Amino acid sequence: MKKLLSIAACIAVVLTGCMSAEEQAAANKVITALPTEVEGCTFIADVDNSGPYSTVPMARFNLKHQAAQMGATHLVEKYAYTAHISFKLLGVVLSGRAYKCPAGKGPILDNEKGKLQYDFPMTDPEQDIIDD
Repeated sequence: MKKLLSIAACIAVVLTGCMSAEEQAAANKVITALPTEVEGCTFIADVDNSGPYSTVPMARFNLKHQAAQMGATHLVEKYAYTAHISFKLLGVVLSGRAYKCPAGKGPILDNEKGKLQYDFPMTDPEQDIIDD
């Protein structure tokens, strides 16, 4: 299990190191909202993680990064599910909807109720019968 967690930590470092400080800042400006909070805003596109991430916050940051690249100001998270990172290690994938809200529309801070809460197993229980 320690080996799997070490691999997940290495993946996290590699993935966050692949963008500039400006891109990170832009992603951090995208606000997580509830669907009712983006009424009157312009829907831009659906966004999905390109693959599983070892933590929900990493998957969320990836969605915000994608939304920021499209010019979005807000993100509504829609779905969360698990997928394999490796043969035994599971990660989480998020999908959502990116919106651009004019000044005065939409929340100005992340709405914690808009963030999907998802607990998932780190390893696939069906694969636990196989030795490392």
